[in-house]
Amino acid sequence: MSPESPVRSPAEDGTAAAFPPGVALPPEVLAELPPDMAFAVWQVLRSVTLWTGEPEHRRAAMFDAAYMKEWERRLLTAPLAPEARFPLAVIVNELAGPAPGGGRLSWACVCVADWALGRGATRAALAFAEAAARAAPEHPRYAWLVGRLMRRHGNPRGGERWLRRALKLAISQRDWETQARALTGLGNLCVETGRYPEARELHTRSLRVSRRWRLREQEGMALHDLMVIAIEEGNRVEAELHACGALDAYGQSPQRLCKLAHDVAYWWMDGGYYRRALGIFEALLGHFPRPDDRMQVVGNIGRAAGGCGDRAAFDAAWHASDALDPLLVTRETAATALLELAYGAVSLGDWPLAASIAQRAADAARDRSEATVLSRASDLLEAVQHPNPTPSVAAARSGSGTAPADRLAAALVASLREPAIEAVALA
Repeated sequence: MSPESPVRSPAEDGTAAAFPPGVALPPEVLAELPPDMAFAVWQVLRSVTLWTGEPEHRRAAMFDAAYMKEWERRLLTAPLAPEARFPLAVIVNELAGPAPGGGRLSWACVCVADWALGRGATRAALAFAEAAARAAPEHPRYAWLVGRLMRRHGNPRGGERWLRRALKLAISQRDWETQARALTGLGNLCVETGRYPEARELHTRSLRVSRRWRLREQEGMALHDLMVIAIEEGNRVEAELHACGALDAYGQSPQRLCKLAHDVAYWWMDGGYYRRALGIFEALLGHFPRPDDRMQVVGNIGRAAGGCGDRAAFDAAWHASDALDPLLVTRETAATALLELAYGAVSLGDWPLAASIAQRAADAARDRSEATVLSRASDLLEAVQHPNPTPSVAAARSGSGTAPADRLAAALVASLREPAIEAVALA
């Protein structure tokens, strides 16, 4: 072993390597996982991070092969979930070799990242995803994955940097699918910051690439995102046209179809078409097995039911949210869902219940530092404590709306009821 090796000696328990003095443990990663697995996960993360940070000609001398083999054996028998234990062992096995394969190492890192996300350990997931991309620096899909995760978990600048790298790599390697996905991710970043003209251009480029190379799911995603832009710009006719095109392009892609139906229904609910939205949300509920996703749909059902005066449907949604609360993993949807239920209670004129739910929404938002939701919940709480004799969150539309919209709603509900559509995740 080289004297320059960052790994100097095995730990006392033989589960991992000991690192040089002065290397601080990352509390944000350790705090996300139970104590019986956090340190082992961090040590593997630290090893692969050190490896990817070294020049290629120095990597072979970094780790003691005999010790790494013993570490791998101990990981395989460690009291960890199989979804974490096996890929962690693969990472250690790859690092022990004279020339670790970037493909196997990167794939194992992605598997750990997927497991960490399922436990709500987002920082650990992002760290392993970034390690995967750095282990295979010329692979556009790993770069896209990191950019996507960073965008979705609060690091837009890092997300944009990785997505632009993914786009550049995909263009040079003629990877059309990743090119379309990177364009979509960059367009969504622009939407999140209000840069709609730039977002429209990026999504239109994604649509052209998708149609040229017959990437039907990617075509649907581009149309879906163009629908969102049209909604933000107040262009109802264009939004419905894009929604119809996306529904046709998605075909029987369950995850994409459910997301499209959710977005369209929420748009209609915001516009006061509660009955039309309620039918879609009710058809959606069975497609989301994760408690956090179900909580979001239940909240929307409660608001739509309250808007159209359906007390029975509202009460069912309210009781369902209570049953889901102790099952939530990340609680990322709790505050928003409770706020929607509070709006539904206001529409029904149940001021005490609305105040109670709005207070819970505010508490949940405060716990996760969700400033926008906290502000809305606080405003609603103030309003329901001194209610107007005839208050209304949003007036329900008296008519059914346009015929194309009604046909689109019927097509979405029919597609959601197809037996081939399986349960998916909303995130």
